[in-house]
This record gives sequence, structure tokens and C-alpha cells, in this order.
Amino acid sequence: MIPETCIITRIECFQFDCELSDRMLPGHSDECHCGLLTITTNLGAWGLGEFQIPCGNLKGDFVQWAVVFQRIKGLTLADGLAYVHQKEAVWGEIRTHVISSALIDLAAKLEHASKGKKVESFLSDRTYLFDHSQAYISF
Repeated sequence: MIPETCIITRIECFQFDCELSDRMLPGHSDECHCGLLTITTNLGAWGLGEFQIPCGNLKGDFVQWAVVFQRIKGLTLADGLAYVHQKEAVWGEIRTHVISSALIDLAAKLEHASKGKKVESFLSDRTYLFDHSQAYISF
């Protein structure tokens, strides 16, 4: 069971460079932008969503693409999922999938934590992640 006191406190988006794209998403196309979206809660739990955005689908820059996610900050997990569902038509398939997968990953980790299973540490090599990101945004 997911506690109702679980609030989304931080959302981060990393756009990978070529080296990290190859490491995290083997076989990705050179005609796309690859990256990772992370969601962190006030309980310390986190969820991840990987993405591949075809170059032609990225209108504007990466920050403009990711800025829509800031509205989820401060919401509960259930409210965040409901908000994503409301915005699905406007955001499109890729954005909706990325944020949904991160929220579902977060829910699964919260469920494991409530059952006494240990949740793994958050991205153990953040220095590598920052060193190999072309763009980064945090809300």
C-alpha cells in the first residue's frame, strides 16, 4: 500500500550524450535524443523513466520539452498519475509514456518498501550521469 503522505518533491530530466546513450539504451538510433527522467518523493523513494525522442519530434529545446512535468511536483502519486492521464492528448505518446513509466516504477518501489524489501540506492554514479548529459533540468 502506498502512503497518502507520499509527495513528489523533485523531478529531474537528463539528456544523454552519445556515450551514455550507448551504455543505457544499446541499439538506439543516432536520429534520436535519449535520456532519463527521475521522480523523487518526500519519503526518499524514486522512480525512473527512460526515453528516446526522435529528432523530428523534439520541437524547441530539451528544456521546453521537459518543462511540462513541473506541474506534477507537489502532487501525490495518485494525483500525479491522474494529471498525466488528463494531459495525454496534449503531451503526446512519448512524454506521457516517460512520466507514466517513472510514476509506475516509483509505485512499484514503494510497494516493495512497504513489504519490507530493500529499495536499491538512487543512481550510484551521479557524477558519471552529469558528466555524460548534454542537458539537465530539475524542478
